[in-house]
Amino acid sequence: MTEGRKFDSVRDILDFAAEKYGDATFMKFFRDGEVVSKSFREFRENCCAVCRYIRFVDPNRRHIGFIGKTSYEYVTCLTGMILSGNVVVPFDPNISVEEATVLFADGDIEMLFCEEESLKKAEKIEAAYQNLERTISLGDWKWFEKVFEKYSSDSEYASLSDVEIDNDRTALMIYTSGTTGDRKGVMLSNRNLGANTTYDAEVMDSRDVTFSFLPMHHVFCYACDVLRTLYDGSCLCLNGELGKFFENILTFQPTTMRIVPAICKSMLTKIKIAERRNPNLSKREAAETVVGKNLRKMIVGSAFLSSAIIDNFEQYGIKARMGYGMSECAPRITTIDYESGQIYSTGKLLGTDEVRIKDGEIQVRGPSVMKGYYKRPEATREAFTEDGFLKTGDLGVMRGNHIYLMGRKKNIIVLSNGENISPEELENKFVDDGIIKDIIVIGENDHLIAEIFLNPELAPNGEDESVRKELQSIVDRVNGELPSDRRIFDFRVRKKPFPRTSTGKIKRTEFHY
Repeated sequence: MTEGRKFDSVRDILDFAAEKYGDATFMKFFRDGEVVSKSFREFRENCCAVCRYIRFVDPNRRHIGFIGKTSYEYVTCLTGMILSGNVVVPFDPNISVEEATVLFADGDIEMLFCEEESLKKAEKIEAAYQNLERTISLGDWKWFEKVFEKYSSDSEYASLSDVEIDNDRTALMIYTSGTTGDRKGVMLSNRNLGANTTYDAEVMDSRDVTFSFLPMHHVFCYACDVLRTLYDGSCLCLNGELGKFFENILTFQPTTMRIVPAICKSMLTKIKIAERRNPNLSKREAAETVVGKNLRKMIVGSAFLSSAIIDNFEQYGIKARMGYGMSECAPRITTIDYESGQIYSTGKLLGTDEVRIKDGEIQVRGPSVMKGYYKRPEATREAFTEDGFLKTGDLGVMRGNHIYLMGRKKNIIVLSNGENISPEELENKFVDDGIIKDIIVIGENDHLIAEIFLNPELAPNGEDESVRKELQSIVDRVNGELPSDRRIFDFRVRKKPFPRTSTGKIKRTEFHY
């Protein structure tokens, strides 16, 4: 357990963790079907080796694109790139050639590192984007082992990792998910990442085991799972293939995990099914058949988690709590709170940044806040108030040091009677109903219409007459709790899932009935 330490860079956090926790296990992951462990000291050494390799290949400061799937090697490579003083721009491994070409041009990508299976895609990107000077294919783990050995701290290249870095310059550039429009490059410095990691509002125990399955090209996963786990001295287990999520969680037996609501709800559904199939088991025992014997806490981000789902997990001995943030804040604005009575809040303030509510909007100022949007001076100016607060675009209220999120300003539906409706407030009233997997409320012909995608596990036959009646009953129940001008006028059942970002957020600007 660590308290009271503040660091200005990823290198500071890495050095601190290696010195303090040494040979304790930092990371576990699958390799050729076996679980492999790496210590804090080994991780630092491997990250520094990657740093040396990159600086040997090209000592100049570059904008480096990075395409790969989450793995131990991916994490060491991403961290090593940051240590090298370059600007790292990670991309979704599923990015299309067309979108990559656009974003490479926007981000002025000069070098590309990609895993071997993305090499054909990289060749097409290189053909379409003429300014790419070098593409480096990252082989399998054996290729990395050679790099770790050749560029070790005992090698002739050792001094290459002793690089002076301005901690206020851009180190990591994250493209926003584009859930509500154009994608922009969020410029984050070492100081942003350091400040956002070394808060003391919530501290994990070094005996905790975290299960990580979210994609590392998002700052939410990298900063929260990797950097925070380094700081706290606990153990991080990488899931690997998403399709083996439930199998792998039983292998690693974690005590906690960071999770998004879509997976959270799927997990709860599986627990309830296990409970029905095994009536002789207690609720906790039924849960353990799905999530293992040790899981007690879950940190939920990316979207709203209803009070009913939180209450449901409590019955199974699991505390699910919400945190809140955005890429522009590196990424945390709040962290989870397991101790206070405000269990339905979207987290308590970190204590590292100033947070205020102005005209209903959450605004943030402090060391975690981004440098701006790359090559978007006008968008950057619009993102900040005159006194330097970042306008998050999120509506919320503050109770003590806790935030309660209400919705997005951009999503507000304005009816002809002048009423401003937050669709998220209405959608959140439906997320407890198992038959409804996802719901989006839109304004259409001056009415509120709900678009619904059914939970295939609970409605395998789709929209038959009985399902339609059940949905109507759910809508009627919710409408009965609402004033007349906020009621759902009608609903439609979708045949296809809503398009989502890689962290599970629905792309509200892209879905079509």
